[in-house]
Amino acid sequence: MLLYQGLRLALNPATPDVVSMVGGGGKSSTAFRLAAEVATLGKRAVIAPSTRIAAFQTAWAPAFVEVSGAELPWGELERQLARHHYCLLGGPVVGDRRLGLEAAQIDALARRAAELHIAAITVEADGSKMRPVKAPAGHEPVLPDATTHLAPVAGLDAIGLALDARGVHRPELVRRILEVDVDAAPLLTPAMLARLLRHPAGGAKGLRSSLHFIPLLNKADTPLHLAYGRLTAALLAEQGISSLVTCVGNAAQPPVIERWGQVAVVVLAAGGSRRMGRPKQLEVVGGATLIERAVRTARQGNVGPVVVVTGAEDAAIRDALAGSREDVTFVHNPAWATGQASSVVAALQAMPPQVDAAIFLPVDQPLLDPLLLRRLTACWRAGADLAAPAVGDELRGAPALFDRLYWEELLALQGDVGGRRVLLAHRARVVTTPALAAWLHDVDTEDDLHALNRA
Repeated sequence: MLLYQGLRLALNPATPDVVSMVGGGGKSSTAFRLAAEVATLGKRAVIAPSTRIAAFQTAWAPAFVEVSGAELPWGELERQLARHHYCLLGGPVVGDRRLGLEAAQIDALARRAAELHIAAITVEADGSKMRPVKAPAGHEPVLPDATTHLAPVAGLDAIGLALDARGVHRPELVRRILEVDVDAAPLLTPAMLARLLRHPAGGAKGLRSSLHFIPLLNKADTPLHLAYGRLTAALLAEQGISSLVTCVGNAAQPPVIERWGQVAVVVLAAGGSRRMGRPKQLEVVGGATLIERAVRTARQGNVGPVVVVTGAEDAAIRDALAGSREDVTFVHNPAWATGQASSVVAALQAMPPQVDAAIFLPVDQPLLDPLLLRRLTACWRAGADLAAPAVGDELRGAPALFDRLYWEELLALQGDVGGRRVLLAHRARVVTTPALAAWLHDVDTEDDLHALNRA
């Protein structure tokens, strides 16, 4: 997966993406690689650090435009963008460092983005003295008002290092944030890193409600570092924070190895069971009702929050789940009689903003293996925006995963249709994962029920 995809950039010059990166462990590499990605798409990008960068980094961009005063050199900038599609803006060299821009200058650049056809501006907004992790000083970060994305970066090679100046920039501030005693000598853990990244005095310093906040866990270049990244990302996801596990410095592979965030499992249990003739959600298979089995499968999938959409049997379903309602969110669909689409819409309209994707799970698949839910989520983490099971070469429509990118299409559904219509409309983009036919067996009629109970 590419960085612009993982960051969910719109790349519209009318409202340019301004990605401010803070922290350590690969900010510069990320800023330059993201701009290069945008240029590869035929769009324009500008790298505009608001802090000092190493003078040698000028050579990382195909063109450099020096800013020596308050006014940006607009004509030269236009010429270089027309030629290369992306370039670096920066001040003069002082010692071995090149001065960054003022935040106001970057804001001016964003205001003229439509005129210059600039889709993205990448901003290195603080320094780290080449350390993989840091805490910001009082004057940091220097965030332009035009910032749309705040992306704290951390090097996973810091996990296991002592909280001292050899591996941490401003270790005294990191210790204060993590509430580590001055005499203690702990090693940095994934839990500590997750806390540092989300802390308002750490990676989230300067975060505003209007900004997209997405930490980048970089240098996942070994199996151990990848494991550290996954542990840290899982802890962030529990707090409702999406993150990317990356290896930006390896030009031979896509920079985003995995994306992490909250994936909800939506149990569709609103129907009137017309073919069964009575509420099939409450029918017993193997000692448990179908609704209990569906919720248990959703939990055992160990994916994320569980949402149950009720309708015809709202009160009875809530009663059936009375012993385990503390970790289930109920959404009542008063329009259940109009068909399954109304339940999909009800679930998405009630979904909190921190949820990145949803798996829709029918209530009437009692033999479903939770492994399938984990496989669908693994597909999403690897970059699939649509994922569904396949039995042999046959695409099956449920359960299926839909990234937030496709929720608008789901919200437009009407009648007795579900997500399968969206899957078929984008068949070439659907990533499939193998499933056994028995897992997807539906209970729709009395005969189906008897066959299961006899098995």
